[in-house]
Amino acid sequence: MTANAPALPTTIKSVQYTAAGTPAEILSINEAAPLPTVTGSNILVKVHAAALNPVDWKLMKGGFVPRFLMPSVKVPALDVAGTVVALGPKAGKHVKIGDQVLAMLHFSVSGGLTEYTIVDESLVVKKPERWSFEQAAAVPLVATTVWHALVFYGKIKKGDKVLINGASGGTGTVAVQLAKALGAYVVGVCSTANVQLVKDIGADEVVDYKTTDVTEKYTNRDFDLVFDTVGTAAEIWAKRKTLIKSSGNLVRIAGDDHALDSPFHMVREGAKIGSEKFVSLLQWGPGYHLFTCFPNGSELTKAVQALSDAGADPVIDSVQDFKLPSILTAFDKSISSRAKGKLVIRIV
Repeated sequence: MTANAPALPTTIKSVQYTAAGTPAEILSINEAAPLPTVTGSNILVKVHAAALNPVDWKLMKGGFVPRFLMPSVKVPALDVAGTVVALGPKAGKHVKIGDQVLAMLHFSVSGGLTEYTIVDESLVVKKPERWSFEQAAAVPLVATTVWHALVFYGKIKKGDKVLINGASGGTGTVAVQLAKALGAYVVGVCSTANVQLVKDIGADEVVDYKTTDVTEKYTNRDFDLVFDTVGTAAEIWAKRKTLIKSSGNLVRIAGDDHALDSPFHMVREGAKIGSEKFVSLLQWGPGYHLFTCFPNGSELTKAVQALSDAGADPVIDSVQDFKLPSILTAFDKSISSRAKGKLVIRIV
């Protein structure tokens, strides 16, 4: 370390797992984990809040890819917000000790349910003053995902008509807010209980999927972009000729939950995606895109700036304490797919 905050501890508290399984089966709290060592362009962040994402418990299940890529001792949670307390020898170009930051961590390294974590300086973004640490922790993965979906794949532009499927979830709420910030006309799809929430965060129209089939309501190639956050893209894709403009795009992020379980599952899911992509190219219709989000400091910076400039505040379902029973409650809510916004853990 080339620069340290005063009185850094030698051991810290971290949530960890070392084997595959459900959160309740495998998570434990290490009360005396070693303080991470800062090297290269990494920085040490004192974590004030972390947020859960479905990928956290999906990785816990194990499978073909996670088995080879995950560290032997894994700390869950990819989203963090906190204060910079130490800099590696090649860090310090963009942040300094004392800066308040947020970041998305790599899934192949230790995560954010810990008192201190390491992150490469290139991945952190300074926290907008208007957001609390809990709000800031709710942003990184979903904002990076949504920016990539709307801008890189969706080619969104001012005046576009955009459909957000799953508009009340952690990703969907940010998608509604960011699409509005980028000048789109937004239609959100959610359940009856969440209609008012989606209206409140800026959607121009809201469709209650429990009473209305969105593919039957819109049949005049209404949308420039459809963003599916919940995994019902097959139904949407089947109606693409009447739902999406021929120049438009369907972007999805939710693949099969078992896609990484084994080589067979990977090949089967890959073949399915490949055939749908091939059909989209043959018919010269809407583009078809499925992607996995990876940390991208540049995209996160742009997304945070757009949201902050628009006065958008992250939607939080609940904030839990840094205790194992509370953390497991948050994981249960994530697994249920019933969260309204993000699930956040307040740490220190």
